[in-house]
Amino acid sequence: MSGRSALVVANASDADAGYVGDRLEERGYVLRTVFRDGGGVPPTLAAAGHPDLVLLLGSEWSVHAPVDGAALAAECALVRSACSSETPVLGLCYGAQLLAHVLGGRVTVAPQAELGLVEVDTADPDLVPSGPWTAFHVDMLTPPPDATVLARNACGVQAFALGGALGVQFHPEVRPEVLDGWARRFPDLVVQAGLDRADLVARAGDLAAASRRSAYTLVDAFLSRRVSAV
Repeated sequence: MSGRSALVVANASDADAGYVGDRLEERGYVLRTVFRDGGGVPPTLAAAGHPDLVLLLGSEWSVHAPVDGAALAAECALVRSACSSETPVLGLCYGAQLLAHVLGGRVTVAPQAELGLVEVDTADPDLVPSGPWTAFHVDMLTPPPDATVLARNACGVQAFALGGALGVQFHPEVRPEVLDGWARRFPDLVVQAGLDRADLVARAGDLAAASRRSAYTLVDAFLSRRVSAV
């Protein structure tokens, strides 16, 4: 797997691929990041230089109420191009919502925000462990009709797979310091969720090793099942 490339799609303010990026690099991938902001996403896999894998990071943006319609359209086109060429795509939180949107599912506002360290009920623990996972979202996804739902919790579908694509509603990549940054940027969401920022970040720190292991398990299984199959 040495020498493979991964195209990372992110917002400029949230471009840390974290544990997921670490594991991809350990597995021989060279990461190249493009930004949704300012029209930086190539609309086709060819325009992106034919990466071997596409990683869609989270975002404070929303799929169902786009901040930048042109940027959303370009990213959707990129994902369609990747899926049509059987290039594996891993979508995290907003990335999973975008995957669902492109592949025939839908995205809506969640009844309540989901923040903090969560567990999921998993149908495939070898691919999607039960956690702990970091959650930080106010939207929810309905997976595509033909997708396999891999995990759920009280807040809805947490992971699904279709073809070479895997979408997870949580954030396997996020380190405690990134979570702290989000909690500082969006303090009202933290309060609405009934959480205290210092306690939230402390708990994330206590569970960091377990979260990293879960992230590495997910990446390894994704590479084994989705990448090796194409």
